[in-house]
Amino acid sequence: MKKFAFIMATLLILTGCSIKSGDNYTKYEARTSEVGFDTVMTFVAYTKDEATFNDYFSKVKAAFLRYNALFDKYNDYEGVANIKTINDNAGIAPVTVDPLIIEMLERSRDYTEVSNGYFDITYGSVMEIWHDYREDGIEKNASGEPGEIPTQDVLEEAARHAGWQFVEIDKANNTVFLTDAKTRLDVGAIAKGYATELVALELEEAGLEYGVVSGGGNVRTINTKPDGEAWAIGVEKPSMLVKNESLDVFRIPHSMSIVTSGDYQRYYIGPNDVTYSHLINPKTLQPQSVFRSVTIFTPDSTMADALSTAVYMMSYEEAQTFIQDFNTKYPDKSIDVLWVSEDHPEWYQLEDYDFTFTDNIKQYSAFANK
Repeated sequence: MKKFAFIMATLLILTGCSIKSGDNYTKYEARTSEVGFDTVMTFVAYTKDEATFNDYFSKVKAAFLRYNALFDKYNDYEGVANIKTINDNAGIAPVTVDPLIIEMLERSRDYTEVSNGYFDITYGSVMEIWHDYREDGIEKNASGEPGEIPTQDVLEEAARHAGWQFVEIDKANNTVFLTDAKTRLDVGAIAKGYATELVALELEEAGLEYGVVSGGGNVRTINTKPDGEAWAIGVEKPSMLVKNESLDVFRIPHSMSIVTSGDYQRYYIGPNDVTYSHLINPKTLQPQSVFRSVTIFTPDSTMADALSTAVYMMSYEEAQTFIQDFNTKYPDKSIDVLWVSEDHPEWYQLEDYDFTFTDNIKQYSAFANK
């Protein structure tokens, strides 16, 4: 799971009060940690009255809780067949699931193909190994000891059970079957973005005109503010020590999704003082460490979530080629990217960070236009 602290440059999230706007709209905001996904969800909207806002917020909470149950790989829920149910029945029997799971899996398969395998949810068996080592490593680090790392042989054995050839999706009957008993799905790199996009679409259908949904860092804006002013979205410095400080602020004048993958949220220190993040490259089976963070800007939060992981795994040169090809092939779904590193002095610099972006998103950057 991801990734990125969502900061409104004008203290949109942090002020904790309502603000009057034009045409009798008032800004309201709410936060809750009781929506699953192991995250804090923030909702901001301009509405005509508080009762309307509260109704929208109730819809947001109910939707996130539902999607959390559907996409959970760790817990069972009464009457719900979810990702855990699919994994538990690997090699045993097909599982009848909600059509939303079918859609998410089909989109995941598409993103695996589009990204040349840099995004792949079928590597759950490999992810489970790293998860266990990371949890143990975090405990050891708390006692001043380094964590351990799995051997490459163990990882490669687990990877033998990864691949879409082991995933049978029957859309007509809404069933999913993992044909290999050791195959596991891990949807952590797409589920929250998918849920955030679904919630935003539900809000728009219910009549919300101006708002922001932040599902644990998967930020989705809905139009602008009522007066036409752009939303100001801050991308966090990828610091392991200082949290919630913006590296740059982007003023987004329309509906947009912003998602970041980074090495600074969930990690542990292993042998020789090496940091191991939760972002595992399916090609090397190792935590990736080329960039500190990668942020994707695109209209769809599902795609932003998946491709932020994929682009994070690529070299800068490979990513540039990928983005150019993707945007040429899918002009209505074009993506923009912000890269943050510590090894590119030719890029923009702020403190210890080097960063650069694709040309289109640069126009919205406060840093590039100051």
